[in-house]
Amino acid sequence: VQALSMEAKASAVIIGALPFVVAFLVYLSSPNYIMPLFTTNVGNLILGCAGVWMSIGILVMRKMMNFEV
Repeated sequence: VQALSMEAKASAVIIGALPFVVAFLVYLSSPNYIMPLFTTNVGNLILGCAGVWMSIGILVMRKMMNFEV
């Protein structure tokens, strides 16, 4: 049971960090491509929606990690 829990935690960390890593790499390669997310109203809305969906994903992953023995 502990091995399954650790596998789920590792997957959650990787999946949770991936969008931030990709956004950072895109910013490094072409900052003008990603800056509208931070400088426009539509971009801020998109970031807000993404944050909500990330939060929902975290809650779902937590539910998946709680094993009943």
